[in-house]
Amino acid sequence: MKTKIYRKNIRALKGEEYQNLKRKLSKIKEVKDYFYVFDKDPLNCNICYKNQKNIYINPLNELKEKLDLFNKNYVRYPYLFFYGLGNGIFYKSLLANKTHKRVIVYERDLELVFLVLNMVDFSKELSEGRLILIHTIELNYARADNLCSFLDLFVKTYDLHIHSHFYEDHKEEIRHISDLNFKAIKNIALRKGNDPIDAMQGIEQFVLNLPKMLTHPSFKELKQKRSNKSQNAILVATGPSLKKQLPLLKKYSKKATIFCADSAYPILAKEGIKPDYVCMLERDDVVSKCFDNDFGDFDKDITFILASLVYKDSIEFLEKNKRKYILVSRSLPFAYSLGLHDYGYVGGGMSVAHLNYELALLLGHKNIILIGQDLAYNEKGDSHTEGFIHSAYHEGDYEKDKDKFKIPAYGGKGYVQSSNIWVLFKQVFENLFYKQDKVKIYNATEGGARIEGTIEKPFKELCENLLKEDLKKPFSKLQKPKRKDSEELMLQAYKQIKQNIKTSQAFLKECKKLHKELHHKSKIRYTLHELNEKIDKLKEKLENKKHTFLREVTSPSLFHLESTFSKIYVHAMHNENDKQNKLVAWLEAHKAWLEDITELTLVQEKALKIAIMPLQDILEKRKLI
Repeated sequence: MKTKIYRKNIRALKGEEYQNLKRKLSKIKEVKDYFYVFDKDPLNCNICYKNQKNIYINPLNELKEKLDLFNKNYVRYPYLFFYGLGNGIFYKSLLANKTHKRVIVYERDLELVFLVLNMVDFSKELSEGRLILIHTIELNYARADNLCSFLDLFVKTYDLHIHSHFYEDHKEEIRHISDLNFKAIKNIALRKGNDPIDAMQGIEQFVLNLPKMLTHPSFKELKQKRSNKSQNAILVATGPSLKKQLPLLKKYSKKATIFCADSAYPILAKEGIKPDYVCMLERDDVVSKCFDNDFGDFDKDITFILASLVYKDSIEFLEKNKRKYILVSRSLPFAYSLGLHDYGYVGGGMSVAHLNYELALLLGHKNIILIGQDLAYNEKGDSHTEGFIHSAYHEGDYEKDKDKFKIPAYGGKGYVQSSNIWVLFKQVFENLFYKQDKVKIYNATEGGARIEGTIEKPFKELCENLLKEDLKKPFSKLQKPKRKDSEELMLQAYKQIKQNIKTSQAFLKECKKLHKELHHKSKIRYTLHELNEKIDKLKEKLENKKHTFLREVTSPSLFHLESTFSKIYVHAMHNENDKQNKLVAWLEAHKAWLEDITELTLVQEKALKIAIMPLQDILEKRKLI
């Protein structure tokens, strides 16, 4: 049975995510466990499971009851999650409400999906992405993260509903799906950031580092000269398993591009293993100690790639020993607002290991091999490999984390002890690897945690099979920009920062004016609707291109604050009294929102006035301003 409706629905299942589902459905020749129970009223159709149990007791009454419930309490919810497809009619009816941007339905039984797609035309809803079908067997963390990302500011409205008592027997799977989704939601919130002070530190250090960045080779120069020079990349992290891989790494070091984390650099130097790239991502002063050393000629031909917001000591240590480095801007709003696009952009993930992967990908490597990427303690409770310079910072971590963060082990045999941050790093990796079909990602750590999306292979086997020939090293030399070009860019950056300061001052005036109006301290008294319109206009201003530079500092606080507002936003209104109460609650909530924006904008303005001074001094000495 493959009806015309079925063929329309299958054509509407577009995209890589649906390929497996379509393949499985194509193999179904007949439905054995379910059959459709027709009725003269098409809304009263039922489905019987194994001739024993109907999905509905009274389909029409249950449909009406559930629609009444959702139209009463969930009518303004943009995103809804359900377990169980049923006969599909409930979802067809629910999606008539255009406020529901996406309805995600998890179903474990393929025969039921096949049957419903034969009977209910979802082709429009599927092609528009408003209905998303998930075969529960295919669900993993990366997919959950991808789906929950739709929620954005509505993360606090998440719930996993069932629309029929038939699915109450599936409690274990429902719990598993919800656990995955809650993990994803928690990590999405963490990735948004929760500390504007960190963001401000990054902006300050970025501005202070501008003269260094603009007098060194650009990221564009790196990509133009070094892309597609090697098929194979080895990414070196500092997990406990690294030590056993070092002899092989040394033997094959000339046959692959080696990217290493800042903390792995002193370890490789001690072993005489020269990496091609040493990368640094973090903005704090602790990681800069990785460069507080002098390895003499060993550093020749190594390129140090640092995020442009690193602590100043990192650069000073590099310059002290004449190491070659470039600074690359992360894809963050303030850096983007200056328009120095040749010097950006990398996402960077949440650790230097994520940055290494991104760089290996951008430079065109087809096989990416991870070593030392344990993301777990070893059997002795060690957090990192021998020779790791920050070991003292991790004393007592194993005892603190023991049995709280157990995750599947490399090879899939048993579990390993991990930590909260490593679990998060692992999940970021799995997101990065999700749907990545252009390169092969091998995990040759041979220890630690299993990272979904990688091919687990012994390092020796990969070296023997992939690393056949020596590469032409050192790679092409990177050229610094001409003095005139550097000066033009410094002047451009200076003028834009000054303009940003001026724009923030004007924005602060508007914030203070609206603050008075919300607290009824202005000369003119406004209605609730007028005040709401003023808030909307200020939000629009914050979102426009001219105010991009403010988002980096304001976004962490505003995301967490505004996600709490979503509960007010989706609250249903049934009469004028409800509307009035909701509007009052909305305005009250935005008083704190406005106070946060005002304070953060003021802090950024003051910090920029100080951070711009070194750049201003250089431009004044050169008589450019």
